[in-house]
Amino acid sequence: MSRGGNGPVLATVVSIPYTASGTGTVIRRLVENLDPDEIVLLGRPANPSLQLTNVQVHVPVVRVKGLPRGFRGERFSRMAAVGPAVIQGWLAIRRHGCSAILATFPDECSLLTGYILHRVTGLPLLAYFCDLYMEDRPGDGWEARLSRWLQPRVFRSASRVMAVNQGMADYYGERYGADVLTLPTCINQPIPEYVEPPAPGKPYRIAYSGNINATRMDSIQALVKAVGSDTDYAIHYYTPHSRQFLERNGLWSENTIIEFHEDESALVRELAKCDILFLPLTFGIAEHSRDQLATCFGIKAYEYFLARRPVLVHCPEEYFLARFFRERSCGLVVSDPSPRALAAGIMKLRTDGALRSQSVRQGLQAAGEFVGTRTGELLRQAIKQVTRQSCGAS
Repeated sequence: MSRGGNGPVLATVVSIPYTASGTGTVIRRLVENLDPDEIVLLGRPANPSLQLTNVQVHVPVVRVKGLPRGFRGERFSRMAAVGPAVIQGWLAIRRHGCSAILATFPDECSLLTGYILHRVTGLPLLAYFCDLYMEDRPGDGWEARLSRWLQPRVFRSASRVMAVNQGMADYYGERYGADVLTLPTCINQPIPEYVEPPAPGKPYRIAYSGNINATRMDSIQALVKAVGSDTDYAIHYYTPHSRQFLERNGLWSENTIIEFHEDESALVRELAKCDILFLPLTFGIAEHSRDQLATCFGIKAYEYFLARRPVLVHCPEEYFLARFFRERSCGLVVSDPSPRALAAGIMKLRTDGALRSQSVRQGLQAAGEFVGTRTGELLRQAIKQVTRQSCGAS
C-alpha cells in the first residue's frame, strides 16, 4: 500500500524503459519523485534508437508485448498494441491493487489504453497532457477522427486533467472551461547558486541540446546561416542525431561539433562550458498546429537554467515560450525568423554583460518553479483527492 492508504496509480506511458525524447524525459523525471509503492508503469518497449541505457527504472513496470518499435508503419502498429495493453493493464491492476489510472499523452495508445482501463475497472482516471491532442490533429484521417472521439470522452471522464505547462493549462481553461492542474516537468538536480557568467570565449560557443525535429529545424537552420561560416563562432550540438542527419537537413557547417550525453549532470557540465544556450521553436507550422506550437515549452530549458549560461530564445513573440522568458527576464527573445536578426541577438548577448548576468540570475529563479519534489507532491495530492472522492462516491 502507498502513502495515504491507497494502492499505487497505474500510469500508461509511451515506452519502457525511458527514451531520449521530450515526453520520455517528462515521465522519467516525474517518476523519480515517487516511491515504488506509489506508481506502476505500463508501456511498450522503447525504440532502440532513442533508448537510454544508463537510466534505471526503480518502480514496477509492465512491458506490453507487441510488434517491435522503430520501423515503418509503427503509427498503425502502436494502435494494435492497445488490446494487449488493456489486458496486461487489467492484470497489473489486480496484482498491484491499483487505486487509480494515470493516462498520458502524446501517445494515442497510452491515452486510449488508460481510458479503456478506466471504463473497464471503474477506477478514477487522471489524464496528463504533455502536448495538445485533438487540436493538433487536423483533417479527416484516422488519427484526427480518433482524437475527436477520444479527447472529449477523456475530459468528461477524468477526475483530474493535468497539463505539463501553464500555457497548456490556460489554453484548456479558455477553450473548454476546464479546471486544469499544471504538473510541470521536474528539475531533480539541486538548483545551484548564482555565479557571474564568464567573459565570452574564443571561439564563441553556441549550444543546442536535445532532439531535432520539424518544430526546431528552421530556427536551427537560421542559426547555421547566421554564424555557420564564421570561425569566430562554434556551434555545439548535444544530440543523439548523427552528422549525416545534420548534413542532410542543412544543419552542419565547418564550425560544428556534435556529441551526446545520456547523463544529465554530465550534459549540464558541458553546457556550462558554452557561451550561449540556444532555445528554438519553429516559425512555420509544418505537421503541427499553431495552437500546439504556441503552448509548448522546450524540455531543454530546464537544463539550460542549471547550466547558468545566457539563453537565447528564437520563436514568435506570441508563443508561451517567448512570454515565459520575457515575463521572467531569464533570456533574450528574438522574434524575427531571419538569420540577420538572430545574428544581432547573438551579438547583443555577446557584448552586453549586464544582460548576460540578468539572464543567468533570473533563470535560476525561474528554475525554482520546477523543483521535482514539489511536482511529485502535486501529483501525489491529486491522486489522493480523486481516490478519496471515488471512495466517497461508492
